[in-house]
Amino acid sequence: MKTVLINHQGLKLTSGIQIQTPSPPIGLAYIGAYIQQSGYEYVAIDACGEALDQIIASKQDKDLLIQGLTIEQIIDKIPCDVDVVGLTSLFSHSWFLAKDIASAIKRSFPGVLIIAGGEHPTAATDMVLESGVIDLVVTGEGEETFVEILNCVENGENYFNLKGVAYLNTLGNVVINEKRNRVRSIDDFPHPDWDKWSIREYIDYDQVTGINLGRAIPILGSRGCPYECTFCSNKDMWTKRYIMRSGKGIIEEMRYMKDKYNISVFNFMDSTFIINKKKISDFCKELINSGLNIEYQLPAGTRSEALTDEVILLLEQSGLRNIGLAPESGSEVIRDIVKKRINYNDFINTVKSLNKSKITTSCFIVIGFPEDDYGTLKETSKMIRKLALLGVDDITVSQFTPYPGSEYYRQLVDSGKINDSYEKISEVVSFYSSEPRNYAEKIKNGDLYKIMLRMYIEFYLLSFLYRPWRLIYNFYVYIKSGRENTKYVKFVTELFFVRKRFNSKLKNV
Repeated sequence: MKTVLINHQGLKLTSGIQIQTPSPPIGLAYIGAYIQQSGYEYVAIDACGEALDQIIASKQDKDLLIQGLTIEQIIDKIPCDVDVVGLTSLFSHSWFLAKDIASAIKRSFPGVLIIAGGEHPTAATDMVLESGVIDLVVTGEGEETFVEILNCVENGENYFNLKGVAYLNTLGNVVINEKRNRVRSIDDFPHPDWDKWSIREYIDYDQVTGINLGRAIPILGSRGCPYECTFCSNKDMWTKRYIMRSGKGIIEEMRYMKDKYNISVFNFMDSTFIINKKKISDFCKELINSGLNIEYQLPAGTRSEALTDEVILLLEQSGLRNIGLAPESGSEVIRDIVKKRINYNDFINTVKSLNKSKITTSCFIVIGFPEDDYGTLKETSKMIRKLALLGVDDITVSQFTPYPGSEYYRQLVDSGKINDSYEKISEVVSFYSSEPRNYAEKIKNGDLYKIMLRMYIEFYLLSFLYRPWRLIYNFYVYIKSGRENTKYVKFVTELFFVRKRFNSKLKNV
């Protein structure tokens, strides 16, 4: 039996605030490792990593460039005797890439079983199956379900009754089976199988989530999140159950990857790595005592509740160099509505403590929630200025996007404000666009993007005025070593070098 796993291409924006950086496909690397452990082999096609320097114009949006292999090149790499193809899609705004690949496979290999998994297929199962190019959707954690499907295919058995599977029945109706129980110990899974993916290319091209601190590779220290933010689709994928790996298991993987790929930095891809004060303290102590001498970062929106002075010191001593916090809004009313239950004063005290350390800090802000108005945005602007004065290094201000699977998405579909269909999904999940969809009825169309730009300008002007030495030092470090200590250094290098390179490549395609 021949199984193929495909990672779709990456996306780059030619305008707007930020260029998206594709990351190595850690989900597929986990699936691949588990397949092999279960006695099966597979072929990996990394449509992004195998052609990081190939740029293609997107038919989806004039502002988008596709980074990676063409559809024709992907099809040419698929063995003619393929039986099963697995695809994944983490983000809704990039689902069209996986869909286009699946559509081409259907045309070229009409008898192949095409399986989709990941956060978008789990959150938008109906939409994915009704596209007509996906035979099965694996919902939630995929390792065990995928192998059970392979067992059924190998033995000629029915896979439609498996837990964690969704499909279209003979009447064309979507059937979503009971979800599989969450795996209790992530350490029971083998380490991600990076050998078959283009990991060295990602490392050499600095394609990492977070800032570029050196030779980096993604890692997972936990799965799931116990919180229920209304704008997040995470709980559809992982439920509310949070499972952290053992410190020993994480460190063993770090040591292995460091030795094999000459890694110096680990980027934790967890939704929320720091939940429990004792567990994170114990992990830091184990990492310090291991003698690994590595650095790591937590680029996602980390909760601040467990970040006491003692924990922050341990994080710094163990090698943490960059952390992202997610207050989301400066308005307590909005934070309550979106269920972002943080104590503002405690959050500010955490920021103060972090800024006394050597850990760079970034904060994630979302504007344009349906309940936002000019008053709540004014409160958010006030918080942003405060963060600048306190010494926060970076902010990311993004416009509210109702991702499928989130509570907000369901509310907006039910109210008729968005169309729950694949054809309209690109309008719904526009990301960092200069022409965003506005869901805040009390904010005039066109004002939201201007407010976002003003927030950025206010933050960085204040930050540089109060701490000009930081600006000078960080660009000096970049010029001398290529190390991007902050997001604004990364943005400047992308603006003046990466976009220019991509646009020049496009002309030659």
